Amino acid sequence: MPDLVHRSHDIGRVVSRIALAAVFVSGGRHVWQHPEGPAQGAQTFLKRCRRAVPVLDHFSDEQLVRINAAVHVTAGIGLGTGLAPAASAAALAGSLVPTTLAAFPFWTQPEGPQRTHQQGDFLKNLALAGGLLSVVAQAKRRP
Repeated sequence: MPDLVHRSHDIGRVVSRIALAAVFVSGGRHVWQHPEGPAQGAQTFLKRCRRAVPVLDHFSDEQLVRINAAVHVTAGIGLGTGLAPAASAAALAGSLVPTTLAAFPFWTQPEGPQRTHQQGDFLKNLALAGGLLSVVAQAKRRP
């Protein structure tokens, strides 16, 4: 019986990793192919980032968005396939911070449907980050 429980936990971890990975691979692929909209949405955020990190001036908004998309696809594949899942999850969690701040700054919106929508998407990304950090923590516990 303990062996069955152990196997079901392993299956649960694999399914969870694949589900998380699918979000990033699919979204990253879409952003890679169509960076214009996300780049426009990130414009204000990237302007502030450039003041803090001048080396970003060497890249256009679309290039920075595509770099982030490449991280999502690459680390998503690593997470989904189980190749370095902790490192992949950590990379995704790290890239999710600027993505979320750039795409869903609900606190800058007036009360209304746009703010509510952005707040919901912000919270979804927060939940994804929690799932990714769970993968990292799980890897630290396993021998």
